[in-house]
Amino acid sequence: MRFSRTALALISLPGLLGVAGAAPPLPPTAPRAPDGYLVVPFENTSPVRQLDWMAPALATTVAEKLESHPRLRAVYGPAILEGSPQKLDEARVAVRARDAGARFVIAGSFGRPNWKAQVAVRVLEVSGDGVPQLKEIGTAEAIGESKALLDLLDDALLAALQRAGLGVEGETLAGLKRRPTRDLYAFTLYGRAQGLFHGLGGGSGAKQPDLPAAQKLLAKVLLIDPKFAEAHRLMGLIHLQRGERGKGAGQYAHALDIRPDYWAALVGLARLYRADNRRQPALELATKALAARPADIEMRFLVAQLEWEGGELDRALANLREVVAAQPRHVAARRVLAQVYAARGEIAELAEELGRVTDLAPDDTDARLDLGSALMRLGKSSDALGVYEEVLARHPRHVQALKFTGDLYRRVGEPEKAIAAYERVRHLAPEDPRPVFLLAGAYIDAGNDTKAEQTLLAAAEFHRRHVGEAWTDLGALAYKRGDLGTANWYLSRAVERAPTRPKAHFNYALVLNARKERERALAEVKIAADLDPEDAECLYLAGVIHLRLGRLDDARQAFEAALKRKPAHPDAMHNLALLIDLEKRYGSERSGVGSQ
Repeated sequence: MRFSRTALALISLPGLLGVAGAAPPLPPTAPRAPDGYLVVPFENTSPVRQLDWMAPALATTVAEKLESHPRLRAVYGPAILEGSPQKLDEARVAVRARDAGARFVIAGSFGRPNWKAQVAVRVLEVSGDGVPQLKEIGTAEAIGESKALLDLLDDALLAALQRAGLGVEGETLAGLKRRPTRDLYAFTLYGRAQGLFHGLGGGSGAKQPDLPAAQKLLAKVLLIDPKFAEAHRLMGLIHLQRGERGKGAGQYAHALDIRPDYWAALVGLARLYRADNRRQPALELATKALAARPADIEMRFLVAQLEWEGGELDRALANLREVVAAQPRHVAARRVLAQVYAARGEIAELAEELGRVTDLAPDDTDARLDLGSALMRLGKSSDALGVYEEVLARHPRHVQALKFTGDLYRRVGEPEKAIAAYERVRHLAPEDPRPVFLLAGAYIDAGNDTKAEQTLLAAAEFHRRHVGEAWTDLGALAYKRGDLGTANWYLSRAVERAPTRPKAHFNYALVLNARKERERALAEVKIAADLDPEDAECLYLAGVIHLRLGRLDDARQAFEAALKRKPAHPDAMHNLALLIDLEKRYGSERSGVGSQ
């Protein structure tokens, strides 16, 4: 009967680094995603500085009206405005718009010619492959009585959109004409509060944000018009700026009570809930927003993130694929997509996606490390080695990349290069015990047991917390050279210092079996098998020991248990087959059967 060439469990250390609802399905994205737009404060063309409050008020109102436009999407943050109310700095705004992914910039002006109110709206397109430029494609103005300011704004906006080829009708037209408030005085105070919030002056000449003053004005606005949803949202922004997150969320929620379809409040509250780890309400709001605007890529990405964080992998995967199909260079979405593939165990897809991430973000070291790990799991050691060498070319002292490089050199049979890598790791991170144990393993691979032993003795001396692991491997080396006394000395102590390490108990069982202390060996094997429920080798060793003791039934059970853990274990299959053959031949007359 043939026994396994059971190998010693040599040189390892725990903790080595590795890789990184019931809601209805959402509609797919539109064939063409809407174009992004950015809004800048309107310019005051009159010498009357008391009118400066209109600069943020008119611009913000236009921005929020355009959120209902099916062919446009906002690319600004919660504060909405970019720039200052001075004359438009086209070069700077063009760069900002390009960087934000905006195709259009909405600008405008206001004045008071002959004591009339005058409002102009401009639609500018961002163009140019190199240095971006702004090209005016639609402009319109309206003049009338001051009390009709919001009507004049709507007339100018709709005419400018029409001339820019962005005209609307039906429900969208009604949405664009919606009034934030019917009270012009409340709107005036709101504009001043916007100016104070943005540091644009608020009519007072101040050029720094003044949140207390803005909050005081908004409190008055909401007394005049409690249903002014935009004012509630701005009050929420002020609370958030001041670190009052609960109050900020309350104001956003109040704005949504007034306007359930208020896009800025929907998106803002969803992101706020996510930041506060309130995933489910965040997902509900984000899903509602996406259902209203299926082509909004960033909202779809937010929904996918929330689904991923909640373990809804299939839904997250579907939405992330929509995002990268619409925006192939969306690096953040590709990073989350890689995480989804990792969680689903789809390693080939994971490696492919991480490859795209590293192409788009060459300086993303973490993605490169994860790519290397994925390639290792696919068995593509040479490709993985190339990835880690790229990391080291950029970061020669990167400890993790050096460690993985050493691992791969061992895997491809180049232990001398692995030794060099681990030596650098040990030099860069002398407090870390892992490179010492890995270095010892590389020396064993290279056939240099003497250097391996010296390395392990150093580990036992300088890394006292891991002396049990060092003794485990020193005992294995002694067993390997046939020095059972030294092996017994190390391993009897190793199981005391590292009682939860299955390798220590397994190696000790090998030594005890060689010393013919087989009952004690079986006890150590049982501990090893209980500590590592996936290891078939310890159960196979138990079968071998039972055979030595002539316990054929126990041996058969042990081999069967080993095959449950590892169905293709060749030696367990071989010995079990021989035992079954013996049973067929001799039936119950088995007591004198030994082993070969």
